[in-house]
Parts: sequence; C-alpha cells; structure tokens
Amino acid sequence: MHAPYPGGVAVVKLGEADSQVASVTFNDKRVLTLRTSEGFYALVGIALDATPGPHKLHGVVENGGIKLDFTTAFEVKAKAYPAQHLKINPRFLQPSKTDQERIEREVPIIVKAREHWSDAAPATLTLDLPSVGRLSARFGLRRVLNGQERAPHAGLDVAVPTGAPVRAAAAGRVVHIGDFFYAGQSVFVDHGQGFITVYIHLSRIDVREGEIVERGALLGAVGATGLVTGPHLHWGVLLNGTYVDPELFLRR
Repeated sequence: MHAPYPGGVAVVKLGEADSQVASVTFNDKRVLTLRTSEGFYALVGIALDATPGPHKLHGVVENGGIKLDFTTAFEVKAKAYPAQHLKINPRFLQPSKTDQERIEREVPIIVKAREHWSDAAPATLTLDLPSVGRLSARFGLRRVLNGQERAPHAGLDVAVPTGAPVRAAAAGRVVHIGDFFYAGQSVFVDHGQGFITVYIHLSRIDVREGEIVERGALLGAVGATGLVTGPHLHWGVLLNGTYVDPELFLRR
C-alpha cells in the first residue's frame, strides 16, 4: 500500500508494536494509525496538489502520564497523471447566482463530512468495488472541461447504468447523506479514524445517517445526478480528509 506520491498513501513507521504514540497529525489533521506485530504505523493520505519532497508528521507520545511531542519526516515522490477532455453542461462551469449561493452553502457541509473522525480503528483496509462494471475514469486524471483546466478527478468512476446497485465497500457507519450541486445524491460511510468511502451521483439512497452497514450492504442505486456526462458511480476514498486513489485499497 505504500504509495508516497500525490493522491497516494504514505505508510510511515512510528515505532515498534508496543509504541506509546497517542496521536499523529499531518497538516493539522488527525492521521490513521495501525498497530501490527511488525510495528506501529501511520497511514497518511497525500493530496493531489501535494508538493514532491520532504513532509513532516507531528505526534504525541504518552509514557507514565508524561506527554512528549515528536516529528517524523517522509518523502513524497512526483507522479504525472494523464489528462481527460470532456464536454459538459456550461451551467456547471458558470453557475448562476442562485447556483453559486447553493454551492457556498454546501461547502462547509461537505468539508465536515470529509473530515469526520471516529477513534475506533478500521476493521480492515481492504475494500470491495461498490458496483460491478468497467472502470471508465481512474483517479487523478487532469480534467479539461469545455477546454478549461479544472480540479483533477478525485475518485474512481465505474460505468454502470442508472438503477444498478451500489454497495458498501466495507463495514462502517453512514455519517452523511446529501444532494449537492456538483456531486448529486451522495453517501459518506465512516470506517474509522478518518478512513471514509464516498458514493456520488446516485439516483436513489437506501440508507439513513447513523445507520451501521455491513460490507456489501445496499446503499442506493447508480444515477446521473450532479455534474455528470451520463450515469455512472463516482467512488471516493478519504484519509485524513484527503481524497486518495481507491484502487490502492481494492482486493487483489
């Protein structure tokens, strides 16, 4: 899983299995930690716009009631992603005043869902593809929409028709559902410690906020809501509030 490039995941060893590390942050956001027989590790989501070069994790060690701060460095390597050119409804590139007001209202809601944190560690880091179909647009593509360079593609698109089932990639808790200007109908599932999966452009949502779901549970159905050129599932994976490549977590 160690893929220390923009859009990837850095696996950083913090100590041995009996390490007393209490918490770790990267860019002031909590980071998922994992204890194995081989040691104690941090799994750091690296943003697509991260600068290659050295970066630092900050942590706290607790020992006998005493707290000590520490810093650990890791290296981010460069990675180039291909471009994808699409034609879309101009409304999404030049929102009306009403649309822009809606977008601004939705931003803090989406940020809160993306940065949700629960202390329990994930039961697994292995995910299933939520809908069976062709992978039509991979993570990290540089998006050129109607000739304009836009934000890169921060998820994995699965080409499936409207109404196809969308299932939970792993067990977790539904922390947010919503209907957004760009993302359309969306579901956020928390798997623990900032490890979150996101399912967007749905035509139907079949779960409630707060609901515990098992791996493979029906979340809803594929659709074409929000900013799309046709029906498909856009699936995202978050670590420390940052979208990372979902294919890093798929069963092999």
